[in-house]
Amino acid sequence: MSAPGLRTRPIERPAWVRHRALRQWVSEVARLSKPERIHWCDGSQAEYDGLCAELVKAGTFIRLNDKLRPNSYLARSHPSDVARMEDRTFICSQDKDDAGTDEQLDRAA
Repeated sequence: MSAPGLRTRPIERPAWVRHRALRQWVSEVARLSKPERIHWCDGSQAEYDGLCAELVKAGTFIRLNDKLRPNSYLARSHPSDVARMEDRTFICSQDKDDAGTDEQLDRAA
């Protein structure tokens, strides 16, 4: 899918990523999107701790009291996040019941 003559440097990946189609897909998406970096998730505790530490440093997470709530964080969306603006939220469904109970709808209004 690459354009003829286009040279890109290979995507660095962990040795455990062996799936050829996945490697090609990540390379193609990286070529199109030009990310600053690529992170291959491994699901380890070290990865979790590192990501949480980055989010705390950025102010996205607030670490809660470890004695009361071990390994817990508070995360809030930005007030300008339209998905959180109930007065701008519209629920479209074929059946009214699929949109939620009347109580839920009243709270959203």
